[in-house]
Amino acid sequence: MDNNKKLSVMEKIGFGMGDAACGIVYSSVTMFLTYFYTDIYGLSAAAVGIMFLATRIFDAIIDPITGMVADRTKTRWGRFRPWLIWFAIPYAVLAVMTYTTPDFGYSGKLLYAYVTYALLMLCYTFINIPYCALGGVIARDEKDRLSAQSYRFTISSASGLMVSIGTLFLVDWLGKENKQLGFQLTMAVMGVIAIGMLVFCFATTKERVVPIEDKNVSVKKDLKCLLGNDQWCIVALITFFSSMAGVMRSSATLYYATYLMMGGVSSAAGTAMKSAFVSTSVVGTILGAMAAGYFAKRFTAIQLFKNINLTLFVIGVVMFFVPPVWLAVIFPLYFLIGFFHSMYQPFKWNMMANAADYGEWKFGRRATGLSFSGNLFALKLGMAIAGALVGICLGLLGYQAGVNEQTPLATMGIIGLLTIGPAFSYLLLWWLMRFYKLDDKMMEKIQSDLLARQQNKDSHD
Repeated sequence: MDNNKKLSVMEKIGFGMGDAACGIVYSSVTMFLTYFYTDIYGLSAAAVGIMFLATRIFDAIIDPITGMVADRTKTRWGRFRPWLIWFAIPYAVLAVMTYTTPDFGYSGKLLYAYVTYALLMLCYTFINIPYCALGGVIARDEKDRLSAQSYRFTISSASGLMVSIGTLFLVDWLGKENKQLGFQLTMAVMGVIAIGMLVFCFATTKERVVPIEDKNVSVKKDLKCLLGNDQWCIVALITFFSSMAGVMRSSATLYYATYLMMGGVSSAAGTAMKSAFVSTSVVGTILGAMAAGYFAKRFTAIQLFKNINLTLFVIGVVMFFVPPVWLAVIFPLYFLIGFFHSMYQPFKWNMMANAADYGEWKFGRRATGLSFSGNLFALKLGMAIAGALVGICLGLLGYQAGVNEQTPLATMGIIGLLTIGPAFSYLLLWWLMRFYKLDDKMMEKIQSDLLARQQNKDSHD
């Protein structure tokens, strides 16, 4: 058994490619799908908000089931890696279908949007939950896992940059004057790239942490252990509010850039401006993910996580009061938000792995897939509520697609969704960290005890 072997750079890169593949579609959903549905497909903002809420809650409910099935999957490639290639092609096909715009009349178009978006998120679940669980079993050492997570978010952020910079230009180039066709063909390109990344991740990674077999395992017992894991509950709440912050801001970004920074400009210069603004944050996420590893070696993870979220709260409040046309101020602030939001992501996902270790240490049962899927349930619930809030708030505040100038109320709503809403989520994250107790000293004890149990089991086999 090589569960103590250090990860190679190639394996860390391969692990990161898996999240990059997920992120290509996830980024397109958070950055462009709300705007696509309202301004190109022709759905109302309120209808889109309700659709996001309904489909994402359904998808979130599927997460724990997927996690339990993944935990019980047994193949010669492991429990989690095979899922990456089983669903790679369906994932790419559904991405294209989601951005396809059939002329079915309004009700038919809305139904089509419900079905294709729900299936896309379902397929995303079947890939992302096993992938996230893979991050908890590629190494036993916490620092090694954190390093892999840092690679993951650096590479994933780079894919997000590719999406933010390339999407609107590809839409214009491939579709010419037909934006609907442009989005469809752009997602086809991204789907092919995603397939290649998932195959690469499967081929270069390995599952090293093998759970101690328990013949008396049951779904009821797994759920009881999960809900009895107080640290998992804290991490799930952290995941929920982190997702709320990111999705709310991302969903509001194009509206902010289009109607407040540029006054509804739809020319080539307008496309460049929107891409530049979206990409500013994404560049920040790349640098933030890279910086996470550096700061992790010099500061305790808990204190660093708290300080980052407090900083994000302050930046969000400041940005609320800065006029959107002050580009020289808005661009740096948006860069800093991307930088710090990304910097804490490796710590958050490592907390999930730590919570799984803590659950195994406390209850003698490791359910990695269920643990991560439970956190992804919280993440998607946050996505659902944030996405719904954006659509519903825009609808209630009088947002109108395609106009040159929004009403003062709609303008204030767009600014608030981009700044104040996420800022208060960051403040809650700062407060929640006071209840998280898996610091370096505690994790050293947990890892030592788990290793001793494994060695004891091996000696008796």
